[in-house]
Amino acid sequence: MRARGWGPRTGRLAGLLLFALLAALPARAADAPAQPRVAAIDWGAAELLLGLGIVPVAVTQPDGYNRAVIEPALPAGVVDLGLVVEPNLELLASLKPDLILANPLQVAAQGDSLRRIAPTEAVSIYSQSGHPDAQARAETMRIATRLGRAESARALEARTEAVLDRAAARACPGDRRPVYLVWIIDHRNLVVYGRTSLFQTVLDRLGVENAWSGPSNAYGFSVIGVEQLAAGRAGADIVHVGPIQSDAARALAASRLWRSLPAVREHRFAAIPAVWFYGGLPAIARFATLMADLRTKDCPHE
Repeated sequence: MRARGWGPRTGRLAGLLLFALLAALPARAADAPAQPRVAAIDWGAAELLLGLGIVPVAVTQPDGYNRAVIEPALPAGVVDLGLVVEPNLELLASLKPDLILANPLQVAAQGDSLRRIAPTEAVSIYSQSGHPDAQARAETMRIATRLGRAESARALEARTEAVLDRAAARACPGDRRPVYLVWIIDHRNLVVYGRTSLFQTVLDRLGVENAWSGPSNAYGFSVIGVEQLAAGRAGADIVHVGPIQSDAARALAASRLWRSLPAVREHRFAAIPAVWFYGGLPAIARFATLMADLRTKDCPHE
Protein backbone atom coordinates (compact mmCIF):
# COMPACT_ATOMS: atom_id res chain seq x y z
CA MET A 1 0.00 0.00 0.00
CA ARG A 2 1.32 3.44 -0.96
CA ALA A 3 1.87 5.72 1.95
CA ARG A 4 -0.27 8.81 2.07
CA GLY A 5 1.73 11.88 1.10
CA TRP A 6 3.01 13.88 -1.83
CA GLY A 7 2.52 11.73 -4.86
CA PRO A 8 3.07 12.90 -8.46
CA ARG A 9 -0.50 14.14 -8.83
CA THR A 10 -0.55 16.10 -5.57
CA GLY A 11 2.86 17.56 -6.46
CA ARG A 12 1.52 18.85 -9.76
CA LEU A 13 -1.53 20.30 -8.04
CA ALA A 14 0.64 22.04 -5.46
CA GLY A 15 2.80 23.49 -8.21
CA LEU A 16 -0.23 24.84 -10.05
CA LEU A 17 -1.59 26.31 -6.82
CA LEU A 18 1.74 28.02 -6.08
CA PHE A 19 1.86 29.43 -9.61
CA ALA A 20 -1.69 30.79 -9.25
CA LEU A 21 -0.84 32.40 -5.91
CA LEU A 22 2.26 34.06 -7.32
CA ALA A 23 0.34 35.31 -10.35
CA ALA A 24 -2.23 36.88 -8.05
CA LEU A 25 0.37 38.90 -6.13
CA PRO A 26 0.63 42.63 -6.98
CA ALA A 27 3.04 43.44 -9.77
CA ARG A 28 6.45 44.49 -8.48
CA ALA A 29 7.61 46.38 -11.56
CA ALA A 30 10.41 43.87 -12.13
CA ASP A 31 11.60 45.78 -15.17
CA ALA A 32 11.88 49.10 -13.28
CA PRO A 33 15.44 50.08 -12.42
CA ALA A 34 16.45 49.83 -8.79
CA GLN A 35 16.67 53.08 -6.86
CA PRO A 36 20.30 54.24 -7.10
CA ARG A 37 21.97 55.36 -3.90
CA VAL A 38 22.80 58.99 -4.66
CA ALA A 39 23.86 61.62 -2.14
CA ALA A 40 23.27 65.30 -2.96
CA ILE A 41 25.39 67.86 -1.15
CA ASP A 42 23.86 70.66 -3.25
CA TRP A 43 20.17 71.61 -3.10
CA GLY A 44 19.93 72.02 -6.88
CA ALA A 45 21.20 68.47 -7.26
CA ALA A 46 18.66 67.24 -4.69
CA GLU A 47 15.90 69.06 -6.57
CA LEU A 48 16.99 67.41 -9.83
CA LEU A 49 17.00 63.93 -8.29
CA LEU A 50 13.54 64.35 -6.79
CA GLY A 51 12.27 65.65 -10.13
CA LEU A 52 13.46 62.37 -11.65
CA GLY A 53 11.66 60.38 -8.96
CA ILE A 54 14.87 59.45 -7.12
CA VAL A 55 14.99 60.07 -3.38
CA PRO A 56 18.56 60.96 -2.35
CA VAL A 57 20.00 58.88 0.47
CA ALA A 58 21.36 62.05 2.05
CA VAL A 59 21.40 65.84 1.58
CA THR A 60 23.04 68.78 3.30
CA GLN A 61 20.85 70.93 5.55
CA PRO A 62 17.46 69.38 4.71
CA ASP A 63 15.66 72.00 6.82
CA GLY A 64 17.18 74.68 4.60
CA TYR A 65 16.04 72.79 1.51
CA ASN A 66 12.51 72.69 2.89
CA ARG A 67 12.53 76.48 3.41
CA ALA A 68 14.34 77.62 0.27
CA VAL A 69 13.60 75.02 -2.40
CA ILE A 70 10.30 73.60 -1.13
CA GLU A 71 9.37 71.73 -4.34
CA PRO A 72 9.80 68.87 -5.07
CA ALA A 73 9.19 67.99 -1.43
CA LEU A 74 11.99 66.20 0.38
CA PRO A 75 10.65 63.04 2.04
CA ALA A 76 11.22 62.50 5.74
CA GLY A 77 14.04 60.20 6.68
CA VAL A 78 16.67 61.48 4.25
CA VAL A 79 19.97 61.61 6.14
CA ASP A 80 21.23 65.07 7.14
CA LEU A 81 24.86 65.54 6.07
CA GLY A 82 25.31 68.81 7.91
CA LEU A 83 26.38 72.11 6.40
CA VAL A 84 26.36 72.74 2.66
CA VAL A 85 29.80 74.34 2.96
CA GLU A 86 31.19 71.51 5.13
CA PRO A 87 29.34 68.22 4.72
CA ASN A 88 30.05 65.38 7.13
CA LEU A 89 32.30 63.20 4.96
CA GLU A 90 32.58 60.41 7.53
CA LEU A 91 28.80 60.06 7.65
CA LEU A 92 28.65 60.30 3.86
CA ALA A 93 31.18 57.46 3.50
CA SER A 94 29.22 55.27 5.94
CA LEU A 95 26.17 55.48 3.65
CA LYS A 96 28.10 53.90 0.77
CA PRO A 97 26.52 55.96 -2.03
CA ASP A 98 26.83 54.88 -5.65
CA LEU A 99 27.17 58.50 -6.75
CA ILE A 100 27.63 61.95 -5.19
CA LEU A 101 26.14 65.05 -6.82
CA ALA A 102 27.51 68.49 -5.96
CA ASN A 103 27.81 71.94 -7.47
CA PRO A 104 30.98 72.99 -9.32
CA LEU A 105 32.32 75.05 -6.41
CA GLN A 106 31.95 72.11 -4.04
CA VAL A 107 33.70 69.80 -6.47
CA ALA A 108 36.53 72.32 -6.92
CA ALA A 109 36.99 72.58 -3.15
CA GLN A 110 36.39 68.97 -2.04
CA GLY A 111 36.43 66.87 -5.19
CA ASP A 112 39.36 64.66 -4.15
CA SER A 113 37.80 63.85 -0.79
CA LEU A 114 34.40 63.18 -2.35
CA ARG A 115 35.82 60.92 -5.06
CA ARG A 116 37.51 58.77 -2.42
CA ILE A 117 34.01 57.98 -1.18
CA ALA A 118 32.18 57.51 -4.50
CA PRO A 119 32.15 58.75 -8.11
CA THR A 120 31.26 62.45 -8.03
CA GLU A 121 29.49 64.62 -10.62
CA ALA A 122 29.17 68.40 -10.67
CA VAL A 123 25.68 69.64 -11.58
CA SER A 124 25.95 73.02 -13.28
CA ILE A 125 22.90 75.00 -14.40
CA TYR A 126 24.83 78.23 -14.90
CA SER A 127 27.73 78.12 -17.33
CA GLN A 128 29.19 80.05 -20.20
CA SER A 129 27.89 77.46 -22.66
CA GLY A 130 24.29 78.58 -22.84
CA HIS A 131 21.14 79.93 -21.23
CA PRO A 132 20.18 78.44 -17.83
CA ASP A 133 16.95 76.99 -19.25
CA ALA A 134 18.80 75.03 -21.95
CA GLN A 135 21.52 74.10 -19.49
CA ALA A 136 18.94 72.82 -16.98
CA ARG A 137 17.46 70.54 -19.64
CA ALA A 138 20.88 69.30 -20.71
CA GLU A 139 22.06 68.65 -17.14
CA THR A 140 18.83 66.86 -16.29
CA MET A 141 19.26 64.49 -19.22
CA ARG A 142 22.98 64.01 -18.53
CA ILE A 143 22.47 63.01 -14.89
CA ALA A 144 19.39 60.94 -15.72
CA THR A 145 21.30 59.03 -18.40
CA ARG A 146 24.14 58.47 -15.93
CA LEU A 147 21.58 56.86 -13.60
CA GLY A 148 19.69 54.93 -16.27
CA ARG A 149 16.65 57.23 -16.04
CA ALA A 150 16.57 58.97 -19.44
CA GLU A 151 12.83 58.35 -19.73
CA SER A 152 12.28 60.07 -16.37
CA ALA A 153 14.18 63.10 -17.70
CA ARG A 154 11.94 63.26 -20.76
CA ALA A 155 8.88 63.02 -18.52
CA LEU A 156 10.17 65.82 -16.27
CA GLU A 157 10.80 68.06 -19.26
CA ALA A 158 7.31 67.34 -20.61
CA ARG A 159 5.75 68.19 -17.22
CA THR A 160 7.73 71.44 -17.10
CA GLU A 161 6.54 72.41 -20.59
CA ALA A 162 2.95 71.66 -19.59
CA VAL A 163 3.27 73.91 -16.53
CA LEU A 164 4.70 76.73 -18.67
CA ASP A 165 1.87 76.35 -21.17
CA ARG A 166 -0.77 76.47 -18.42
CA ALA A 167 0.90 79.49 -16.82
CA ALA A 168 0.93 81.36 -20.14
CA ALA A 169 -2.73 80.52 -20.70
CA ARG A 170 -3.74 81.65 -17.21
CA ALA A 171 -1.79 84.91 -17.00
CA CYS A 172 -3.89 88.00 -17.56
CA PRO A 173 -3.44 88.99 -21.23
CA GLY A 174 -3.93 92.66 -20.43
CA ASP A 175 -1.28 92.70 -17.71
CA ARG A 176 1.93 93.18 -19.64
CA ARG A 177 3.67 95.76 -17.48
CA PRO A 178 7.43 95.20 -17.20
CA VAL A 179 8.60 93.72 -13.93
CA TYR A 180 11.67 93.94 -11.72
CA LEU A 181 12.41 90.63 -10.04
CA VAL A 182 14.30 91.35 -6.82
CA TRP A 183 15.45 89.96 -3.50
CA ILE A 184 16.33 92.34 -0.65
CA ILE A 185 19.76 91.74 0.89
CA ASP A 186 19.90 94.43 3.56
CA HIS A 187 18.77 97.98 4.32
CA ARG A 188 20.60 99.39 1.27
CA ASN A 189 21.07 96.68 -1.32
CA LEU A 190 19.10 94.17 -3.27
CA VAL A 191 19.52 91.50 -5.92
CA VAL A 192 17.87 92.14 -9.27
CA TYR A 193 17.50 89.20 -11.67
CA GLY A 194 18.56 89.90 -15.24
CA ARG A 195 17.77 88.55 -18.68
CA THR A 196 20.30 85.72 -18.42
CA SER A 197 18.67 84.34 -15.26
CA LEU A 198 16.71 81.15 -14.78
CA PHE A 199 13.56 83.25 -14.33
CA GLN A 200 13.77 84.84 -17.76
CA THR A 201 12.34 81.73 -19.42
CA VAL A 202 9.12 82.20 -17.48
CA LEU A 203 8.85 85.93 -18.23
CA ASP A 204 9.31 85.16 -21.92
CA ARG A 205 6.55 82.55 -21.87
CA LEU A 206 4.21 84.92 -20.03
CA GLY A 207 4.98 87.73 -22.47
CA VAL A 208 6.27 89.97 -19.65
CA GLU A 209 9.31 92.19 -20.15
CA ASN A 210 12.13 92.11 -17.63
CA ALA A 211 12.51 95.76 -16.55
CA TRP A 212 16.17 95.29 -15.62
CA SER A 213 18.28 95.86 -18.74
CA GLY A 214 21.58 96.35 -16.92
CA PRO A 215 24.42 93.84 -16.62
CA SER A 216 24.21 90.66 -14.62
CA ASN A 217 26.80 88.22 -13.35
CA ALA A 218 27.45 84.61 -14.36
CA TYR A 219 24.43 83.55 -12.30
CA GLY A 220 22.08 85.99 -14.01
CA PHE A 221 21.71 88.66 -11.31
CA SER A 222 23.20 91.96 -10.17
CA VAL A 223 23.56 93.48 -6.72
CA ILE A 224 22.38 97.09 -6.81
CA GLY A 225 21.55 99.89 -4.42
CA VAL A 226 17.89 100.71 -3.98
CA GLU A 227 18.55 104.14 -5.48
CA GLN A 228 19.23 102.42 -8.83
CA LEU A 229 15.75 100.95 -8.71
CA ALA A 230 14.36 104.39 -7.87
CA ALA A 231 16.00 105.73 -11.04
CA GLY A 232 14.66 102.89 -13.17
CA ARG A 233 11.45 102.41 -15.11
CA ALA A 234 8.62 104.13 -13.30
CA GLY A 235 5.90 102.00 -14.89
CA ALA A 236 7.37 98.65 -13.91
CA ASP A 237 6.03 96.35 -11.22
CA ILE A 238 8.32 94.94 -8.53
CA VAL A 239 8.13 91.29 -7.48
CA HIS A 240 10.16 90.14 -4.49
CA VAL A 241 11.12 86.48 -4.96
CA GLY A 242 10.76 84.96 -1.49
CA PRO A 243 9.35 86.31 1.76
CA ILE A 244 10.79 89.47 3.32
CA GLN A 245 12.05 87.96 6.56
CA SER A 246 15.34 89.38 7.80
CA ASP A 247 15.48 92.48 9.98
CA ALA A 248 17.62 94.26 7.37
CA ALA A 249 15.18 93.41 4.59
CA ARG A 250 12.24 94.61 6.66
CA ALA A 251 14.16 97.82 7.42
CA LEU A 252 14.57 98.54 3.72
CA ALA A 253 10.96 97.67 3.00
CA ALA A 254 9.93 100.23 5.63
CA SER A 255 12.33 102.94 4.49
CA ARG A 256 11.21 106.24 2.97
CA LEU A 257 13.19 105.60 -0.22
CA TRP A 258 11.60 102.19 -0.75
CA ARG A 259 8.11 103.50 -0.07
CA SER A 260 8.73 106.31 -2.57
CA LEU A 261 9.24 103.86 -5.44
CA PRO A 262 6.31 104.21 -7.88
CA ALA A 263 5.53 100.49 -7.82
CA VAL A 264 5.41 100.45 -4.02
CA ARG A 265 3.51 103.73 -3.74
CA GLU A 266 0.93 102.57 -6.32
CA HIS A 267 0.54 99.10 -4.79
CA ARG A 268 2.25 97.34 -7.70
CA PHE A 269 4.67 95.52 -5.42
CA ALA A 270 4.23 91.89 -4.39
CA ALA A 271 6.24 89.17 -2.68
CA ILE A 272 5.88 85.58 -3.80
CA PRO A 273 7.01 82.44 -1.93
CA ALA A 274 10.59 81.27 -2.22
CA VAL A 275 11.97 79.74 -5.42
CA TRP A 276 15.45 78.18 -5.57
CA PHE A 277 17.20 80.44 -8.04
CA TYR A 278 20.08 77.96 -8.51
CA GLY A 279 17.67 75.14 -9.34
CA GLY A 280 16.64 73.55 -12.60
CA LEU A 281 13.42 72.44 -14.27
CA PRO A 282 11.41 72.07 -11.03
CA ALA A 283 12.37 75.66 -10.07
CA ILE A 284 11.25 76.92 -13.48
CA ALA A 285 7.89 75.18 -13.06
CA ARG A 286 7.43 76.50 -9.52
CA PHE A 287 8.24 80.08 -10.55
CA ALA A 288 5.89 79.84 -13.55
CA THR A 289 3.01 78.76 -11.33
CA LEU A 290 3.65 81.49 -8.75
CA MET A 291 3.96 84.22 -11.38
CA ALA A 292 0.81 83.05 -13.14
CA ASP A 293 -1.04 83.08 -9.81
CA LEU A 294 0.15 86.64 -9.22
CA ARG A 295 -0.70 87.87 -12.70
CA THR A 296 -4.11 86.20 -12.62
CA LYS A 297 -5.21 87.45 -9.19
CA ASP A 298 -6.11 91.00 -10.24
CA CYS A 299 -7.06 90.24 -13.83
CA PRO A 300 -10.42 91.87 -14.71
CA HIS A 301 -13.05 89.38 -15.83
CA GLU A 302 -14.22 89.76 -19.40
